[in-house]
Amino acid sequence: MTVASDAVGRLLALGREGSHPASAVAGVRTAAGAAVAQGGWARLPAAGLPGQPMTGETLLDLASVTKVAATTTLIMRLVADRLLRLEAPAARFLPSFAGDGKDDITVEQLLTHTAGLPPWWPLYCAASDRDTVLDRDTVLNQVQRLPLASRPGTAWSYSDLGLILAGRIVERVTTLSLADGFLKLVGEPLGLAARYGPVPAPRAAASADSDAYEYGMLASGRPYPVPFTPAQFAGWRNRPLRGEVNDGNAAHALGGVAGHAGLFASAGDLLTLGAALRGGGFIPAPVRDRFAAPAGVNPGQAVGFRRATIQAGATTLTLLYHGGFTGTYFAFGLEQEVVVAGGAMRLYGTVGPVPADGQPPDVSHLVQGADIQSVLLDAALRAFEPASIHATPAEES
Repeated sequence: MTVASDAVGRLLALGREGSHPASAVAGVRTAAGAAVAQGGWARLPAAGLPGQPMTGETLLDLASVTKVAATTTLIMRLVADRLLRLEAPAARFLPSFAGDGKDDITVEQLLTHTAGLPPWWPLYCAASDRDTVLDRDTVLNQVQRLPLASRPGTAWSYSDLGLILAGRIVERVTTLSLADGFLKLVGEPLGLAARYGPVPAPRAAASADSDAYEYGMLASGRPYPVPFTPAQFAGWRNRPLRGEVNDGNAAHALGGVAGHAGLFASAGDLLTLGAALRGGGFIPAPVRDRFAAPAGVNPGQAVGFRRATIQAGATTLTLLYHGGFTGTYFAFGLEQEVVVAGGAMRLYGTVGPVPADGQPPDVSHLVQGADIQSVLLDAALRAFEPASIHATPAEES
């Protein structure tokens, strides 16, 4: 299957000089078989040290793909086992999630980004600013107490915080840590190498040069204005991030294990997971279909997953998918056997160190996640239907 190797070449060529991703991997699975291809450097050559090439087994920092590969999948298992209902009030499992209109927010609303929560909050700064102990339980309680940004159920606003709380609900229901819950309920049954980090650096692709990008979010107030500056946090990492989660809240406030980020997996792991999710054995078909239903306020949002309709030749395909900030992507079709997974590490070798002058770094040259997703989706459709294919643009995750 040459479409995977062709996709890797296209991924590595994205951007301009100084912004090309350091590494890329593409995996495609259809009824005809599966293939994974890779290229570039899991670790770039530097200071006389040889680089480490990407392999098919290299683990990627999935970033927000964790939202579906871990948290949503775990909740699907719990719903299938009748241990959790999507309609259940989240407050039943989250004792500090009360008042301010929160009492009737459901588990489903957390997963569909319709709970009214803010999109993002630098939890590591907030805890430090309040001079509290920065332990995981303290931070998770702090998330529950944040004020809502809109009335629940009335609007769609993509929120890391909702998935952080959904991950906490998984822990409450299973009485396991999110990391152990993933291993016992998903990773081990499916034979995956995927796991929450940290993972040994030689097994992983570097995801970024440093914490410079998130440092810049606080320095600029973009895209989310918050009442903190970079100087209010002393733990910025000024080294390549390899085997440790990129996301700041997961890394600095939640011990590397969170409902919105923290999972590491190979492209092959995701192909296996996608086949299991759509196959009807690992997740019963009625449960899968319930999670695939479009949200009322945003038909591009399913339960946990984003949702798109793709026209592949004469076939209309419903696609459940999610992207990740590091440059990852995972998708599978409902009606037909097609799964695609992979990514391009767009923040490694392109962003540089944490700025020393307090100013945000220039990130205008970076390859966009939507461009990475477009290449991978095109590869999946070419593998599924080689003849005339036209894909409707998927909404950016």
